[in-house]
Amino acid sequence: MHINYKSISLALCLTLGLSACNDSFLERAPRDAQSDASFWKTEEDATKFLIGTFRYLVQTENHTIMTDCYTDNAVPVHVFAEQGALSAGTATASNAHFLQLWNDAYSGIRRCLIYKENIDRVTMSADVKQSLTGEIKFLEAFFYATLVKYMGGVPILDHPLQLNEAVPERKTEKEVYAYISRLLDEAAAVLPIKRDKSAYGRPTKGAALALKARTAYYFHDYAEAEKACKEVIDLNAYKLYDNYENLFLPEHENNAEVIFDRQYMEKAPDRNLGSLIDQFFAPVVMGGWEALSPTQDLVDAYPCTDGKSIKESPLYNPEKPFENRDPRLTVSILWDGQEIVDKKYVAEKKDGHSRTGYTMRKYINPKNDGQNEYGWTNFIFIRYAEVLLTYAEARNEQLGTPDETVYDAVNKVRQRVKLPTLPDGLTKDQMREAIRLERRLEFTFEGMYLFDTRSWKTTEAAVTKPVYGKRSTDREPMLIEKRKFNPERDYLWAIPLSEIDLSRGTLKQNPGY
Repeated sequence: MHINYKSISLALCLTLGLSACNDSFLERAPRDAQSDASFWKTEEDATKFLIGTFRYLVQTENHTIMTDCYTDNAVPVHVFAEQGALSAGTATASNAHFLQLWNDAYSGIRRCLIYKENIDRVTMSADVKQSLTGEIKFLEAFFYATLVKYMGGVPILDHPLQLNEAVPERKTEKEVYAYISRLLDEAAAVLPIKRDKSAYGRPTKGAALALKARTAYYFHDYAEAEKACKEVIDLNAYKLYDNYENLFLPEHENNAEVIFDRQYMEKAPDRNLGSLIDQFFAPVVMGGWEALSPTQDLVDAYPCTDGKSIKESPLYNPEKPFENRDPRLTVSILWDGQEIVDKKYVAEKKDGHSRTGYTMRKYINPKNDGQNEYGWTNFIFIRYAEVLLTYAEARNEQLGTPDETVYDAVNKVRQRVKLPTLPDGLTKDQMREAIRLERRLEFTFEGMYLFDTRSWKTTEAAVTKPVYGKRSTDREPMLIEKRKFNPERDYLWAIPLSEIDLSRGTLKQNPGY
């Protein structure tokens, strides 16, 4: 946790048109809010401004982890809040989560544009300036990549909008993807391969290439996804961390698997510098809200240690269903009788507790028992396991039959948790299904699965399954709910209604809202 966070508050308080929240579209600047004449002079000024931009990365709680509740992985506990409507398929364009995401992303984009307008005023080394600009381009790409996967095509800005300035029209998804790719190519060309301890958390060449691969994969540009993944692999800068469980604990952060993460500080003074992950998702016995309830469908998806499903494996014992299972199940999910912080988890049937009898364990910091502090566990946005699995699927999609490189990439991820290698002789379709299951289980509660299913066009099938909770003593799972999904609407979030209104007809809404 080594980003110099003390500089963030100063950077945000400077008179750069960002000193107050602006409710108008795309963070328009008031006419009288000009850049401080004393700023944009030194390398320190530019770096502080850059660091301040990290605060606008997509929220790790509501807009990342919680998105598993809009799939067959989980359901939200607080059904009458915004996430309840999103899960149930009843959200309107006024849903607060749409506006929060939009405002965060465009606030970040605005800062990137202000940086570009002012960086040439700064006296500094050309090499350092080039590297800082590469970071800004990475962040701008990250913000647009966030918007496009949630909302589809969005306006691309080339300067900070001023008060009453006309709003540009939305670009198509393909145009936004092309812009993201160009930014990331430019960033990758100038960013360093590694960061020293003082700059952990800041983007690298590998981060730019990995984000390019992720975005290409989402848009089924498999050749580009494979190429970008191979470039990351060939950097020899990353490897799988040997212990899956420890990946998500603060004592083991900044390891060689982490490509890009959101850095949080211990004893943070506010939620910009510390996270709410522990508060949102820790079990009630730790003082948390248990806001996410894993489904029985997800629990059943984890294979046994022989690599076979619970329907096929002789190791599966319905009387002891959690024995001999994929170790990632124990890391990710809490069930009755498990201990955490020397306390026994008990699933209680009452408001504010899990609806399914399971709750989230991954990313919960045992040292934050009681929720007396903001969380300080870094949240990993991109890690090397994703590069391997994206490489495998992108390559498989371009081949008639999976080759050794496809097998090798998937098997590395499986062998980390001591699962056997995939059986030889899989067809292209069988390999596709194997990789997709691997992605679901490897990245549970990491904010990826919803967008994987959107890309695969399987979200409807995932959401409209009946939601079941834990099995009772007669081995029958309990029915929690049945959800709706409108495929003509729900593959995208709405453009916030308030932004549609403010645009006076320029912005067109996504279908169905």
